[in-house]
Amino acid sequence: MSYYRRTLILLVALLAAAIDIGAALALKHAELGSTARLAIALTPIPGNIALIVFVLRGIRRLDEFQKRIQFEAVTVAFLSTGVAVFIYGYLQDAHAVGPLNLGLVWAFMLIFYSIGYFLAASHYK
Repeated sequence: MSYYRRTLILLVALLAAAIDIGAALALKHAELGSTARLAIALTPIPGNIALIVFVLRGIRRLDEFQKRIQFEAVTVAFLSTGVAVFIYGYLQDAHAVGPLNLGLVWAFMLIFYSIGYFLAASHYK
């Protein structure tokens, strides 16, 4: 991957994260009408779609072996995050934990993706 492409992806990711954080803070702390709140809630969509497009383009450039490893890593992340969210919901019902922080879901996905990537890569060595 070229330096330009990596830099562009990093900038888009940082911008998308800043918009996500800004929208969350604005919705949490600002006294806004329902239309403004809806508009702010939807502002992260373009940046996140751009990130998805960049990731998909990157995956499409991989060879078949690397695609298989990525597929297994994403499968582990998707299913494990689903299980973690269900368990968290059950813990909420048991009044053992508070409301689910959406940042925590992203953290779960990143951790589980890393685990899935490590398992898939080590399986094929």
